[in-house]
Amino acid sequence: MAFTVRDGRLRKDGEPFLALGVNYHPSGAGCDIWVDWDPETIKADFHRMADAGLNSVRLFLFWRDFQPEPHVVSEQALQRLDAVLAMAAEEGLNCLLSLLTVWMNGQLLDLPWRAGRSPWHDAELLAAQETLAGAVAARLRHHANVLAVDLGDELWNIDPVAARSLTRADVAQWQERLAAVVRSQAPGLPVLQANDASGVFAPVPYGADNSTGLDLIGTHGFPTWAPGSIESTLSYKATSLTAFQVRVAMAYGVVLVDELGSYGVNETTAAAYLGAAAASALANGAAGVFVWCWQDIASTRAPYRDRPAERMVGLHRLDGTPKPTMRRYAEVLARAAELSITFSRAPVSLCLTEGVRHRGSTYLDGADAMTGIFHAYLLARRAHLEVDITTTDTVGRQLVLYPSVSRLTITDLERMTEAAHRGATVYLSLGDHLHAFPGTELIGAEIVDFGLPEGKTELLWGNESWPIRWSATSCRPTTMRTTTARVLAHFPDGTPALVANDIGHGQILFCNAPFEQQLNEPGRLTSGVPHRFYQRLAEVAGVSPLVPDADPDLEVLVGQRDGRAVAILVNHGDTPVTAPDDGPPLEAKGWRVVDRLGTLDREG
Repeated sequence: MAFTVRDGRLRKDGEPFLALGVNYHPSGAGCDIWVDWDPETIKADFHRMADAGLNSVRLFLFWRDFQPEPHVVSEQALQRLDAVLAMAAEEGLNCLLSLLTVWMNGQLLDLPWRAGRSPWHDAELLAAQETLAGAVAARLRHHANVLAVDLGDELWNIDPVAARSLTRADVAQWQERLAAVVRSQAPGLPVLQANDASGVFAPVPYGADNSTGLDLIGTHGFPTWAPGSIESTLSYKATSLTAFQVRVAMAYGVVLVDELGSYGVNETTAAAYLGAAAASALANGAAGVFVWCWQDIASTRAPYRDRPAERMVGLHRLDGTPKPTMRRYAEVLARAAELSITFSRAPVSLCLTEGVRHRGSTYLDGADAMTGIFHAYLLARRAHLEVDITTTDTVGRQLVLYPSVSRLTITDLERMTEAAHRGATVYLSLGDHLHAFPGTELIGAEIVDFGLPEGKTELLWGNESWPIRWSATSCRPTTMRTTTARVLAHFPDGTPALVANDIGHGQILFCNAPFEQQLNEPGRLTSGVPHRFYQRLAEVAGVSPLVPDADPDLEVLVGQRDGRAVAILVNHGDTPVTAPDDGPPLEAKGWRVVDRLGTLDREG
């Protein structure tokens, strides 16, 4: 196969490849692409995609059309798949194929013979999946332009109750089993599982951290359906969201953003969102983006009959004319290579705990942790700190962040202790006073008791202060008493709020308030200066911001491209900002690439 994943990169014929694509249904046929067969329209659409600068397209193999009976794979559908792949190849397009497509646009386009059975528990369905995967993969080995196979788009929505009852081992075994079938017929072909934001944020058994049997990790960037108290499609959080999902998933593998877009907004808003979100996702290391979707849909059949608004989110109108979103995406396409940079090892590590997305079902289990990590990532970005999101890689880091932790394991405690002994400043904020308290010996303080929030509504550090909104969290306020630690910050009632304890060659900073999680309310992140708290933490660790005085809405990424130092600037704000490159103000949701010394390269 032409495509491989090696050395942390998606490659084609051995060379790094950046997938720049769209999700595709023909406008007239919609989701009936394989039965309402119109090769002339498909060929014409592929030609237009290539002319627009795209190199990839995502296609959905609707399970009901490819497997009309449990033991029968449609030869007609397979032949039409061959034809589509050949047409794409003629236009230089590479294809991402979603195999077990049932869930689409909020509706089940179900198999008539499934009869409500679980795709993960029913023996006949499991055997049928293998039959279909083998038959499709056998055809794919003859097509060099197949980028990867997605096992099934957001397929956990086929039966959400059954999906959430699966164990992590169940999911891993299912993915490995089906991926093995694909690879047996198409050796080397990359395999992924495409997931919505729950694959990063939610405490579910599938997702980025349970993908060891796969070659790529798929994630979807839609602010409409994401957690984190996102205020609007044009908010700072919204256009930063997909980059965060990419960074988290990169801690576990190579990442494709196989869906990216917005809903419920006008064309101008959609375009501004897409430009900033796509540029930021690619600049942060995504192996590619696939925008949702190529063109508005004329079909009124399922799923559009019940969800007609789903028809109007294309990059092109029904008459084929480009919307502002296509023009903004074209700017990204034209300069995407400039956004692909290699990062140096960051001095700051935002560390994911061992069970960050695991959650039990008993009263002992703590709150979800990922929204706290999302806000920690955004605080670091707004503080202009170079940060990597990692699981175990803390060697050589100056500052290691464990934000709003709701559960610690022995392994987590050993890792943070080791990092401190090596000389790092390890910061931990408390998200659950029972299951995330690291122990008196480690932090040099003890929890006296939990109580009410009175007297603990601010964190005071020298002449700076930040409000604490306990109602935004499930963490109980606690009173802390030091044993060996130094007090850096306190609450209005005089009790410690942030302490420092020397461990080996480094130190542990412990905050008994979930500073990051309590920002999980609309407007809290960008009102006031909560990122100053992270700048203060960095000062303690000896870490300097990349650009100390830059606007916090401005994302600044520095790295190498072709042996040359470059910086990428993305304005996630809703007003123009002054950039630290001697260039003109950067428009709202605009981006540009500059050399690291401040010489303007080109603006977008």
